[in-house]
Amino acid sequence: MDSLTLDLEHQKQLLGVQVPMKIPTITFSDDATVEGKAIKAGSYGLQMIVRDNGNVTVIFSSNSTSWGSYFYKPSEDVLQVDVTSKEIPHVELLTYNFVSVDANSATLALQWGKKEIPFKVGFDVTNIVFTDIRNKMQDQPGFQRQTWEQAANYALNNGGNLDEALTWINSAISGQFFSKRTFANSQIKAAILMKQNKKTEALAAMDEVLPTATVFEIHQYGRQLIGQGMNDKAMEVFEYNTKKNKGTWPVHYGLARAYSAKGDHKSAAKHLKKALANPPNEASKGRVQANLDKANKGESIN
Repeated sequence: MDSLTLDLEHQKQLLGVQVPMKIPTITFSDDATVEGKAIKAGSYGLQMIVRDNGNVTVIFSSNSTSWGSYFYKPSEDVLQVDVTSKEIPHVELLTYNFVSVDANSATLALQWGKKEIPFKVGFDVTNIVFTDIRNKMQDQPGFQRQTWEQAANYALNNGGNLDEALTWINSAISGQFFSKRTFANSQIKAAILMKQNKKTEALAAMDEVLPTATVFEIHQYGRQLIGQGMNDKAMEVFEYNTKKNKGTWPVHYGLARAYSAKGDHKSAAKHLKKALANPPNEASKGRVQANLDKANKGESIN
């Protein structure tokens, strides 16, 4: 995890080592939690008290420069957490490993001999990313359209402020510097508007950019509409694709999906037969044939 670094030394009392060792340090680049308890960004001396029953107190000290536990002072403690050690297969060298990692946390474990001492470190990743995004907006990346698009998309998919996301994507589409309307950034804008329950505005944003879209972009947009339950609009989009890109793969496949979504399996089968005339490869031909078989049985192909 980028927000955490750790020295590979540890104090003598863990395994009875009798030589002085520099206190290990752990550095958090951002505010974090350890076993659910808050700790500020910064560097800390790492101490551990190991008990006979397997329980361990992990201590984060404001003193990160002394040698071993010789100079340990409880008054310098910033945080203590209690964890339980585990028995593991023998590890010859003292090692720190991330034994599990997820989107917002990682479990760091000291492993030495037959003992493992794990503790979980967590970060508010979303807010860390948003802080980084806002900083970049004021620096060189802020002059690039892709930065605004990525920021808006991240906010859309990670619980960000949708009004702020809409401002970002509008800057990418029609702001200053290198802004440009594209099918991709218009899709991001439409998705934000849909999430704000502004369906009419979302569809209008896509209608505006549809003439610039490729046959496959239009096809995928139609499929998204079906997935959102907007079958009438999907039919309109697939019909537009058929007129704009007459005879091109996969316009008839798209129309078949639109008819199937509306329950007209006979018409779906008709367009699937037409789609069999020009599939780009055998795999696509096989999928069309499989869906034709389903349509002939009155089954949905979506």
